[in-house]
Amino acid sequence: MISGDRCGGMDHGIDHHGTQQTFSRRDLLDQLEIHIRNLKQSDAWVAYLRAQSRFHHYSPRNVMLIAMQRPDATNVAGFTTWKELGRSVIRGERGINILAPVLTRTSPDDNEALTGFRWVSVFDIAQTHGRPLPSPVVLLHGESPGAIEAELEHVVASFGFSLHYERLPFGVNGECRWQSRLIVIEPQNPGLQRVKTIVHELAHALLHEHQVLRDVAEIEAEAVAFLVLAALGFDSSPYSAGYLATWLGDDQEISEAISRSCLEIQHASDAILGALRRFSSHPLDEESCTQTSELAHSSTLTGSNMGRKGILASPISGRTQST
Repeated sequence: MISGDRCGGMDHGIDHHGTQQTFSRRDLLDQLEIHIRNLKQSDAWVAYLRAQSRFHHYSPRNVMLIAMQRPDATNVAGFTTWKELGRSVIRGERGINILAPVLTRTSPDDNEALTGFRWVSVFDIAQTHGRPLPSPVVLLHGESPGAIEAELEHVVASFGFSLHYERLPFGVNGECRWQSRLIVIEPQNPGLQRVKTIVHELAHALLHEHQVLRDVAEIEAEAVAFLVLAALGFDSSPYSAGYLATWLGDDQEISEAISRSCLEIQHASDAILGALRRFSSHPLDEESCTQTSELAHSSTLTGSNMGRKGILASPISGRTQST
């Protein structure tokens, strides 16, 4: 469980169901850790790991080749592998060319030796159809209540970004496009899922200008989304637990990951809730988000990554995708 008081403190949630609730960050994160532990002992997690084991870890050169030919690729595999996973390449799709090693042995007793490379074709999941891949995440269903999604548009704008909706690559729910200052959301997802993704991408904008470790960035952003939705009266654990589990190392506990990033997570969730409080059309408790006014004006995000800055300090570039 999460130890200490760094992520603790009692905050009043903004409950858009019309009632006031009180929550502790530490209690919420403890509950999330239980969800993740239970997930990792489930048949669904085993099925997910089995499916993921079929995908190769490509060399840096092949990663570059894939990105050059299909920048939005997510899961890439060969024709036969997709067949074994219950999916078929869509007729007319053009393969992504990568280099595969050629191994030969000069005699039956010799080990295989690398003698060259050959071009082979692989395909992204968006170029296939068929049985869905096993996934540990469950999209949040249901429409967002009241005007919360519209209010979040104002929150996003208050941090210098614009909220935009467009069809995204298969399996991608949102993107933070730092150069164009856009947070882009998949419009066909259910309303509650869109709300969670907006908060997740806004957390990227607030925190991850110089963060080169993707796993750290994704864990922080999803923890922020989980806490903000809890303050709004929603439980995002059906999605958040699976998403966090996929970014945790094999032996890493969520408590360990959260502890390293606790101040960043607290900073971003307070800033987002504070801005939402200003734009909300619902009556809110004056005591809610008590740490926001102090934290929202701080430029440096402290904690395990000392000196890391986000949009509260300066502009950022690049983009992240959230699946």
